[in-house]
Amino acid sequence: MVSGAGLKVAVTVTDEFVENAHGAVPEHPPPDQPLNTEPLSGAAVSVTSVPAVTLVEHEVPQLMLPGELVTVPLPVPALVTATV
Repeated sequence: MVSGAGLKVAVTVTDEFVENAHGAVPEHPPPDQPLNTEPLSGAAVSVTSVPAVTLVEHEVPQLMLPGELVTVPLPVPALVTATV
């Protein structure tokens, strides 16, 4: 036996007969539930309306003046390119 080491003992006192008693629980009726019913038959309908007249802001083609949409200087490509 190692010196300084002791035996650990825990003593619990109990009665010879253990009796559990539960009080009466009051009766509760189940909650009211609606009756199950079958849904009425129906038909699926999809409606798309198309206007009789289309309103547009530009009735004639737009005029693009030459030179208006030029990028200066030309952008450098992001990848290496080879010109053949």
